[in-house]
Amino acid sequence: MRDAVLDLPVANDLDFVFAGDAPALAAELAEELGGEVTVHSRFGTTTILVEEDRVDIVTARSEVYPFPGSLPEVSASTLDDDLARRDFSINAMALPLSEDAPEVIDPHGGLENLANQSVVTLHPGSFTDDPTRLMRAVRYEQRLGFQISETTLAEMKHTLAGGHADAVSGDRWRHEFQKIFEERRAAEMLLRAIELSVLPAIHPALTDGQGLTGLAGETHLPPNGYLAALAMSLSAADGEDVRRRLNLPADWARVVRDTIALRESESSFDGQVSRISRFLDGLDPNAIAAFARISEDPQVAARLRRYLDEWRLVSPALTGDDLLAMGVPPGVKIGEVLRELNVAKLDGQVSSEADERALVQQIISRGN
Repeated sequence: MRDAVLDLPVANDLDFVFAGDAPALAAELAEELGGEVTVHSRFGTTTILVEEDRVDIVTARSEVYPFPGSLPEVSASTLDDDLARRDFSINAMALPLSEDAPEVIDPHGGLENLANQSVVTLHPGSFTDDPTRLMRAVRYEQRLGFQISETTLAEMKHTLAGGHADAVSGDRWRHEFQKIFEERRAAEMLLRAIELSVLPAIHPALTDGQGLTGLAGETHLPPNGYLAALAMSLSAADGEDVRRRLNLPADWARVVRDTIALRESESSFDGQVSRISRFLDGLDPNAIAAFARISEDPQVAARLRRYLDEWRLVSPALTGDDLLAMGVPPGVKIGEVLRELNVAKLDGQVSSEADERALVQQIISRGN
C-alpha cells in the first residue's frame, strides 16, 4: 500500500488482512495457485510461496505486550484493531478488495505522513512495546528519504533512556541487522542508528561509524561488508561481547573476529608477500574482501585484493610425485619442501620449473 501510493516499484510480496480464518483461506489459495503454505499459528499468519512470488495473509488481530520488549499476545479482532497494532502510520493503511471503487482506509494519518515524508508512530508507547521498531524507524527513514518526526524522535529517546533495548533478545536484534544489511542504503541506516544512539543501546561498543563512512553511497554490497565495517573499531574483547549479545552464527562471528585481527595487523602488510599470505591464509576471505573495501590505507587495500586475486592461488609447478622422483624422502618432508617452494615463488625467488628444481636440489644438498 505504502509503496503504491509513493509510486515506487511494488515487490512481488503482497500482504492481505482477512477478518476470519487466514490459514484456511491461504490453504485454498495455495491449492488453486499451486503454491506452498507456511502457517505461523501463534500469530495467525500464513505465507504462500508461488515460484518467486510471496503472499502473506494474516488474520485481523489485536496485540497486547505483557512487558516491554516481549513478543505480543494476539487475539483475532477487527481490521481497525489490526491497523492500530502497526509500527508506523505509513504502514497502517489498507485498501478493501470487496468494493468496486475502493477508498484507502487510513485511520492514523498515513497518507498525510507519506505526503509530509515523515515517519510517525501510532502511539507514545510503540517503541517501549517493541524496541526493534527503533531500527525499523531508521530503516524506513533512510530507505524512503523521509524524516523521523520530532515527536517520534522524543519517543525513541524515552525508550532508549529506559533501557528497554536490553529486553530484546540477540536473535531479534540480529534479524533487524540482517534486514538493514540487505538494503541499498545500509551504511546510511547504520550511521543514523549510531547517531540516534540505537546501536549503542544494543551494545555499548557499537558507537564508531568510521568504517561505515566510506561505504556511504555504495549499494548492493554483501552483508559481511557492513558487518566488517561495524567491527572495524572493536577490540577483541568487545568483538566477543557483540558476538554473544547478538548470538552471531559462526560465519558472522568469524567475519567480526577476522576483521579485528586485520585491523590490529594492518601496519605489518608491507613485508614479504609470503609472510602476508601466511597470515591471511588463516582468515575468512569474506572478511579480507570487506576489509579491503573499508581500509583507509590504499596500499593495504591493494595488497589484500592481490592476495584474493593472485597470491592465495599461487602453487609450485612441481608436485609431490616430482619431488619423490628427484629424491626427496617420502612423508612429511614432501610437504615441507612444497611449502618452501611456495614461499620462494611468492617472494619472487623462483619463477620457473627449472628454478624450482634447482631449489629442490639445494634443499636435498642441505640434508634437512
